[in-house]
Amino acid sequence: MNIIVMMSDTLRYDHLGCHGNSWINTPNLDAFSRRCMVFDRAYQASFPTIPTRTDMMTGKLTFPFRGWTPLPENEVVLAELLTQAGYTTMLICDTPHLVRDGHRFDRGFLGWDWVRGQEGDRSITDDVPVPLESAPDKIRGPERMEQHHYRWRAAHWKGEKDTFVARTMQKAADWLEANYTHEKFFLYVDTFDPHEPWDPPKHYVDMYDPGYKGEVIDHPVYDYCDYLSAAEIKHTRALYAGEVSLMDTWVGLVLDKVGNLGLWEDTAVIFMSDHGHYIGDHGRIGKSGKGPDGDWPYYEEVSHTAFMGYVPGSKAAGKRTKFLTQPLDFMPTILDLAGVKKPKGLHGLSVAPILKGQTPKARHKVAVTSATLPRRADQSVCSSITDGNWTLHYRGPDWPAELYDLRKDLAQKRNIYNRRNMSVARRLHKAYLEVLKDAGTPEEKLTLRTELPKP
Repeated sequence: MNIIVMMSDTLRYDHLGCHGNSWINTPNLDAFSRRCMVFDRAYQASFPTIPTRTDMMTGKLTFPFRGWTPLPENEVVLAELLTQAGYTTMLICDTPHLVRDGHRFDRGFLGWDWVRGQEGDRSITDDVPVPLESAPDKIRGPERMEQHHYRWRAAHWKGEKDTFVARTMQKAADWLEANYTHEKFFLYVDTFDPHEPWDPPKHYVDMYDPGYKGEVIDHPVYDYCDYLSAAEIKHTRALYAGEVSLMDTWVGLVLDKVGNLGLWEDTAVIFMSDHGHYIGDHGRIGKSGKGPDGDWPYYEEVSHTAFMGYVPGSKAAGKRTKFLTQPLDFMPTILDLAGVKKPKGLHGLSVAPILKGQTPKARHKVAVTSATLPRRADQSVCSSITDGNWTLHYRGPDWPAELYDLRKDLAQKRNIYNRRNMSVARRLHKAYLEVLKDAGTPEEKLTLRTELPKP
């Protein structure tokens, strides 16, 4: 079986029509979802971008041990196993972190291609002006954006086809056309959109906020929203929504190519995202930050992700599941679909049976989203623990905790971490400790997380 995977960075699950969004145009993914098993409870695990991909490619949790580091040399990775099994393996990305600065996520792939220039990619040094469309203090890393000339490149695009996601997906479609005759192939496509800077073509922005005349804050500082006006927040949402629709358009190009080449009969196709982004939600903008209570929690807008998959001949087409899944499940799932033996010691569970419309043999009690666990009690690191109905945001015994009933309060506005609900908090915390212990979390880190704060 051939396998195609498309990853969209920083895509909020609730910005897709197939997840109930009514104001953003995503016709291609909505149509694709009707071929798929759609996972309504997919969550990030190790935060953010590179830890997530490490979870995916190793089948193991990253956050108990390390943070943003190169793909560990001592781990067996997915692409190596597929290549050894006779797959033609290809990585196409514009997400710069995967292959720059020695991160080596190309490891094991027979071929790889990087569309240069996203965000702070150091690809040109030309002495050219780089205008900002807002006050520099509203932009995250304005000096970096100016130094690497991202905006200069974008200003010289002749049309939509020059955007990063367009070029990335066009390369993926071209690769399929040139390689679909291989006996079996694995194509992994990783696009940075809709990650900021949010600079979709104007016609996409005008879908959501036409006629705007104010400052364009396309790469906002991660902070509470006090520095933005209501109109600026609205326009920032429109920029992001335009990125989502742009991404959907060009993902549609690849899906059309799958059909044109007659690949639906023998090719599994998966679409996923890694995490979301606050855009005024909970009074914040960004995906991470610190406040008076410590690290920001991973509310649904950030932790909840998109995950849907098509398998030829599956009885799951057009169905949905509440099965909890996370990026650590990616490696065992792909190996199962490929018929390749899984290595021992994986933390993830294969969801291939679910994609095929079958009943899984095991399931996760909770999904845990977390940055790297701390080594000192005075370091605030939030772990968000959910069973799909309840979510506990936990930073250790000396920091405030939050508890939400998602069935009644999906927006997580009413913290009910109190004596009356401590049995729920203790249940989620116990399951969290089981995850850490099963992953082999170092004892000096584990001991800092064994107690709940008093309500």
